[in-house]
Amino acid sequence: MTTHSVSAETVLGELRRVAEIAAGILNGEEVKQIVNEQAMHYIANPDPNFVFLSGDYFDVDQQLFLRNKKLLLRLERLGKVTMNSALWVPVPGQDAVTLALHNGAYHRYYTFGLERLPTPPEMKQVLEAGTIVSVPPSDDKNLATVLAPVRDSLGDVVGVVELTAPLDAPPPAWS
Repeated sequence: MTTHSVSAETVLGELRRVAEIAAGILNGEEVKQIVNEQAMHYIANPDPNFVFLSGDYFDVDQQLFLRNKKLLLRLERLGKVTMNSALWVPVPGQDAVTLALHNGAYHRYYTFGLERLPTPPEMKQVLEAGTIVSVPPSDDKNLATVLAPVRDSLGDVVGVVELTAPLDAPPPAWS
């Protein structure tokens, strides 16, 4: 089924169903280790003389990165609507998040080259309350989004999974 003929409520319901699965199976201990310490340092403390240094030094644990990327791809396939996923992690000591990994072209928050993002209110809600949050479609983007918490072994929320779907048919491959 494509998202062309379904309502926003239906799309959000399907995203929420997959988000509940994601919240239950993603391993927060792994998620905390995807972006390595040096890379996170440059994301948190950008060098004014080398503004793209954190992008150049974005280093990850390859095994954890690929395992979680593939897991999110599998979760996308569970949906009955076209969706893409992203994994956001907090930047230590700041009210910001950074993208640990993403799949596909549909994203509410990411733009090319973004190294960190002031934590959006709905992500704050997920990080603080540990609940799944549906984000209403915005006027400028015809996208539906659901955010899910990722917990570590102590039950602390250490990341946010973003599942985003278009509310109309996807563009053709050649566009």
